[in-house]
Amino acid sequence: MNRELEHTALIDEGSGPDAFVCLHGWCCRTGDFAQQVRALSNRCRVFVLDWQQRLIERGGDCSFGDICRDITEAISDAGIERPILCGHSLGGFLAAQLAFNHRLPNKGLLILDSTLPLPEKVRSIWRDAARKLEAGPYMEVFPGIESPFFVDSEAGELKDSIMRAMSEQPPAVAIGLLDEICSYDWDRELVGIDVPVHMVASQHGILNLEAFHAYVPDATSERIKDSGHFITVFHPDRVEQAMCRMMQ
Repeated sequence: MNRELEHTALIDEGSGPDAFVCLHGWCCRTGDFAQQVRALSNRCRVFVLDWQQRLIERGGDCSFGDICRDITEAISDAGIERPILCGHSLGGFLAAQLAFNHRLPNKGLLILDSTLPLPEKVRSIWRDAARKLEAGPYMEVFPGIESPFFVDSEAGELKDSIMRAMSEQPPAVAIGLLDEICSYDWDRELVGIDVPVHMVASQHGILNLEAFHAYVPDATSERIKDSGHFITVFHPDRVEQAMCRMMQ
């Protein structure tokens, strides 16, 4: 699989009546959406923003409010109106917050393996992970958090590349984002969403689709068999199909 876009700060390709704003996950890369860009930019605009690098460059804290305001500004500067918001992992949490708290006009939400709503058990696990990373040594602790991310069939150079790029992010930012995601009442955010929503879950992740539907009963969802967390990379066809569905 080709990762030539992995270090690109911004991907903005294609045109058409529909536009996707794609938001990568915690410590991830714009290149995680590279295959979707190649597959769909001939029929729509695909805008992939490295929101985390922008956070680092402006020297801000990890406030989701600040991150969402920066994303909104970037969307406006790009001349994009009413996009479909597509977020993977932490990017899905940001997409939900953009739709609810920031009332960003949009045509719908495509949420890719984001643990919405956030159960208290998972919240506790993530807070513990933040404390372990904080206690360090960071580069020794970080590899221990990979187990939920991959299935055995995904072992190899691509998996190693993903983990290596994640571990190279500034520790303070990685820890700060984990703490920030645990500080919100995501149930309230879900109830306020009033646009079409589709959820794509991995097989071995911790996303509870039934709990999600309890808050967003009109949403649609699917689960990818034998998949790890990085479905945009290892199951690009399924993600592309979901994106096409959102354009119908």
